[in-house]
Amino acid sequence: MRDWFVGASEQEFWVLVSLSAAAGLLMLWLGFRSLHRARLIEDTPTARIRSAHQGYVELEGHARLMAGPTIICPLSYSRCVWYRYSVERRETTTQNGRRRTRWRSVNSGSSDDLFLLADTTGECIVDPDGARVTPSIHRVWYGASPRPDRVPRNGRAWFGFGHYRYTERLILIGDYLYALGQFRTQGIVSQSFSEHEDVRELLADWKRDQRELLARFDANQDGTVDLEEWESARRAAIEQVRARHVEQSLDPDLHVLSRSRDGRPYLLSTRRQEHVVRDYRISAAWRIGLALMLIGLALYALQSRGVGGG
Repeated sequence: MRDWFVGASEQEFWVLVSLSAAAGLLMLWLGFRSLHRARLIEDTPTARIRSAHQGYVELEGHARLMAGPTIICPLSYSRCVWYRYSVERRETTTQNGRRRTRWRSVNSGSSDDLFLLADTTGECIVDPDGARVTPSIHRVWYGASPRPDRVPRNGRAWFGFGHYRYTERLILIGDYLYALGQFRTQGIVSQSFSEHEDVRELLADWKRDQRELLARFDANQDGTVDLEEWESARRAAIEQVRARHVEQSLDPDLHVLSRSRDGRPYLLSTRRQEHVVRDYRISAAWRIGLALMLIGLALYALQSRGVGGG
């Protein structure tokens, strides 16, 4: 390698030195940023939703849906609280007699719907906009059309054949959720509950999910919900709405978690806090190690050419 440094042209030499030094400094910055985030997580105490202070907080709980339409991932039609997906098509081109294959994006999307984080003391609305998300499911599979005709079971990725590649990331309903972000509480000055309207909306939501509706209320298993079974569903909806109204009247405050305005990291992870810290520390270690190698390479190159009196 020393011989190459000595024999390289001025342009080649300085391009290599500049790129090595720049990449090394970038990796060094990324490494110390990962260390900073690990320390930030360790130094931020976990709060309870009901007693959390206003500002930057750390919460732990489980993901829940808000009242309203169910969140459905467009790729696999999975019920979830958050999703991100992409569809790519494989393209093969020939340049200078060489075949090159690349994946070109043809469709992608990400959920921006609000959902809930619930712990033993209450619930908090989560706005995922701007968050760094670590999902519980990350799967990749292949097919022959822009829309997949099958989905991997049990959330596992599997390899297949086809010109299309599908990637899906999900946070499922009920998943453990670690969150670090800006917490605020706004009091609801007055509340007016409409039992009739809320029951109507809840029943409409249930009707949109026919599979769940049949599973809960098709007592005779004939594949339809008859009048008697529908009346049972209506009574269940009334009970659920009344319970929600009581809970809201006891805790009228609205808690919201969102991105911090001062640029501090906004994290949503389905991994336990200690695992998040470990991931950041591992990331910091290999980034700093790579940075030292790149900077060392630049210094060695300078020394080989005798630049700076070496």
